[in-house]
Amino acid sequence: MAIQITRRGIRRGANIFTVISLLSLVGIFLFTRSHMTVEAFQGIDPVWLLAAVPLIAIDWIGSGYRIYIFGRVFYPRVRFKTCVKANLANYFLGAVTPAQMGGGPAQIYMLHAGGMSAVAATSSSVMSFVSTTLFLIVAAAATFVSKEAVPLPGSMLRGLFAVGILFFLAVAALTVIAIVSPGFYRELMRLIVRALSRVRGKDYLREGSWGGGMVAAVDRCHRQILFFLFRRTRVFVQAVIVTAAVFLSKFALAYCIVRALGAQASFLHVSLLQMAIILINYYFPTPGASGAAELSSAALMAPIVTRGLVAPYVILWRLLGMYLPVAVGGAAMLHEFGKRDRIEVETDEDAPPGTREECGENGPEGTPEPLEAGKAPGPPGAAGGA
Repeated sequence: MAIQITRRGIRRGANIFTVISLLSLVGIFLFTRSHMTVEAFQGIDPVWLLAAVPLIAIDWIGSGYRIYIFGRVFYPRVRFKTCVKANLANYFLGAVTPAQMGGGPAQIYMLHAGGMSAVAATSSSVMSFVSTTLFLIVAAAATFVSKEAVPLPGSMLRGLFAVGILFFLAVAALTVIAIVSPGFYRELMRLIVRALSRVRGKDYLREGSWGGGMVAAVDRCHRQILFFLFRRTRVFVQAVIVTAAVFLSKFALAYCIVRALGAQASFLHVSLLQMAIILINYYFPTPGASGAAELSSAALMAPIVTRGLVAPYVILWRLLGMYLPVAVGGAAMLHEFGKRDRIEVETDEDAPPGTREECGENGPEGTPEPLEAGKAPGPPGAAGGA
């Protein structure tokens, strides 16, 4: 199955993201009467703003390290720098595609360009996503239990919060099914593809077809999840801990912005509100959750930063937490494009074109095993992150 990223698609998504974000910020400015925006920026406490710098670094580096934790299991010669670039590319393409769906393909491509096989890059990205999802399930449960301590204003926000909670509960249920019923998803995907074959009058399950590739990919992802849960538990736990540190840095960034603007609030209060914002926006259909992120943050944080400081808060929060990494990730992604109009990678390839790569011995049912670093030859010249 091919992952294809086009310059035209990026340009269209970036335009939509920019327009929606600007309209949202203008709307916040007008409706919150943030007439003291200039004075608010002039009165920022530089100490608290400087404290935000290492938090941004923790976010970028920690997210890259989470990819690295899994990546070195499949390909021990993967470079940490490559994983950080892949994470920033994820930020960028996630921001310019609906429901952030382009982030994963961008991450896979950057890892592949850095020397990993497409299969190894896909596997590392999937496991990184799984560890993030597990943390968010736990955090969502904690937020739900604490929701009375931080009431949500407005019926719409409460409804979106409930949808977010239900989504992560569904993911938790699907995870349990994956553990207790090993062949469930493989057979489910096979039934879906077979039904499509009958409707279209074609055999999508034949060898080399996209349907057969989808079934194999679902089965491979399932085996890898079980592999890390039961045979490489320490690696998986380490990734979840890193994920927790990354999200705490995001919460702390919001707290530093609140304090930099002169507002007072407890770190726990701000953290619960930030988690509610994540639940509301995690799969919002606009590129990078543009519009929804700005407006929900303004609504939830208004009681803390006061009405006149809402716009400065949202501007700083989105600038440091989203716009900055999107800009850096975009530069890395466009550099990778060069003069090409599109880039693509076959996620079932064994190695980058013209190279050979060992991605580990096969364990039970083809589950990848880690290699000793000294035994992994790696593709010639595949130094990641150049």
